[in-house]
Amino acid sequence: MPTPRSRRWLGSSGICARCGSTDAIEIRLRLNDDTEVDFHSCHRCEHRWWDAEGAVIDLDAVLEMARRH
Repeated sequence: MPTPRSRRWLGSSGICARCGSTDAIEIRLRLNDDTEVDFHSCHRCEHRWWDAEGAVIDLDAVLEMARRH
């Protein structure tokens, strides 16, 4: 049986990389290959971004990592 991917809500403590607002959410996802990525979304300016291991990555990179087996 496959191991379930974990999703953990990290709350509204993030800081937006674009406008500096503290009204941003962070959600950590564990992909099938156990890589952890963080999704960020700002409620004020609606900027969205991803990072892995502290480095900003684009959505295409996240999707490619999710496709790996």
